[in-house]
Amino acid sequence: MILDLLIAVVPAVILFLYGIENFSDEVRHVAGERFRTILQNATKTSLRGAFAGAAVTALVQSSTATTIIAVGLVNAGAISFLASLGLIIGANVGTTLTAQLVAFKLTAFAPLIVIAGFMLSMIRGPYRAYGKPVFYFGLVFYSLNLISSVVAPLQDDPEVLSLLSMTDDILIAIIIGFIITNLFQSSSVTTGLIVVMAQSGLINASQALPILLGANIGTSTTGLVVSLSMNTAAKRTATAQFLFNFFGVLLFLPFIDSFSLLIEDIGGTAAQQVANAHLIFNSTCAFIFLLAIKPFSSLIMRILPQKDGEIVFVTEHVSSRLPDDIPLAASLVEQEIVHMLSICKDIFDSTLEVAEGSTDMCSRIAHLRDYIDYLRTQIMSAILILTNRDISVEEAAHVAILARVTDLSALMAHQMTSMARSFEQMNGKKITLSPESLKGIEDMAAPCRENIQFLTNVFPQMPEYIDRKMRSNDEQLRQVLNWHYKTYLIRLVAKSTSGGIFSEILFSFERIGSIIRELRKTSKTMGIPASALHMPDLIDPNSENSSEGSSEESGPKHQLT
Repeated sequence: MILDLLIAVVPAVILFLYGIENFSDEVRHVAGERFRTILQNATKTSLRGAFAGAAVTALVQSSTATTIIAVGLVNAGAISFLASLGLIIGANVGTTLTAQLVAFKLTAFAPLIVIAGFMLSMIRGPYRAYGKPVFYFGLVFYSLNLISSVVAPLQDDPEVLSLLSMTDDILIAIIIGFIITNLFQSSSVTTGLIVVMAQSGLINASQALPILLGANIGTSTTGLVVSLSMNTAAKRTATAQFLFNFFGVLLFLPFIDSFSLLIEDIGGTAAQQVANAHLIFNSTCAFIFLLAIKPFSSLIMRILPQKDGEIVFVTEHVSSRLPDDIPLAASLVEQEIVHMLSICKDIFDSTLEVAEGSTDMCSRIAHLRDYIDYLRTQIMSAILILTNRDISVEEAAHVAILARVTDLSALMAHQMTSMARSFEQMNGKKITLSPESLKGIEDMAAPCRENIQFLTNVFPQMPEYIDRKMRSNDEQLRQVLNWHYKTYLIRLVAKSTSGGIFSEILFSFERIGSIIRELRKTSKTMGIPASALHMPDLIDPNSENSSEGSSEESGPKHQLT
């Protein structure tokens, strides 16, 4: 009998899984980028995030999908860890919709929904895109109807009743819910099956409740697995979802008997009681954790400390709504460029950590480089808005200089990232730098680091005394580079294994120094009248050296004397 049951039920469960997975994918496909945008815009407060998480999960019928998307957005820097908490809390509430629809026997309309989806996908026009989502939505509930028709005759079977009697043990029932959910990678499968079994009289609400608790814990394991290869912030989001579900179960366990009596008092059919228990449990947990979201987030951050600050792709000063006042709007762009330069310094410092053997910093460097590219795009968009306004020649020249500085800063970040890769290659090939080489790297890094700090501190101005100090650092870097190029030739003659990669490092320092000089010279033009400005071409990242404007300013040309 058990074998016959499995043969009948398993294909229907597979059909249910196929339907719910494809329904989720189709909804996200139809929604496109709007799906991600909704989540990004709806996380300004935890409460708004919870409503968004509930709505999106109810739409895609998968809390796992919502959680994985939230983890991905945090990993990409689109939203912060704190902003993601509301989404994952609300996702558990949204997933209760499936159970409610099944309990109220709306599954009876499943065949009509399947037919409607099929017909929509066949017609031409704007509504054709909605055909597949509607079809798979109907398929989800049609498969539950199949399961219901199979298990209904078994309510008096002694073998089945003996098997289900195991759920009287709360711990075993929780484990069963956990295993089923992990097996099918969907708590919706577990809750759907439990509601169908309650409709057929196989189990009651008190037996179903601990299985639902286990399903809630089981649904969080996918997010934990997905986050393993992601950054610390994403791991925090996945851990938060697991602990939210786990602590929620622990909170309810002491009151599970009283809760079962409450569900019975509310009334309704056995299926409705199970669906109500699922809804009340998840809603209550969401309410409690929203009230305690600050201590809860602090706990997660203590469990998973982050060495460096979280990188969230947002601007600090500019936005699509710039002030009408041109000088004020330009000052916001200048402040964002300063922010951009501070990120460049962070990349440079992290690159030097890679030189010392901390290759785990490489992923952070790549993330910061992507953040720089994002800032460049946002700054350039703001500059385009300014240039489309009625501005004077002086203001136009000023904005053009800001655009140049932005491009140079992004170019510098990419050159730093290239140098980090060179250091990573050396570590990967087990190439150890000599103490003299390490000392040389620090000697080359010191003037670059100080000049970047000068730019960050004084931009958009360039006082004469800062200009002199930066020129002095330029000369210091030039001398160190010349000495190391001589040493590099000796290594080539000696066929040193580190020679090739070390030459790339020297070139990176040379390029970084050259870009910093361009930034200094460009900053000096801020106060020059537009009629007197000569705007040099942007540095070509593919060229070996840029035009420096004068022999006094020229950087090292791989000269060996």
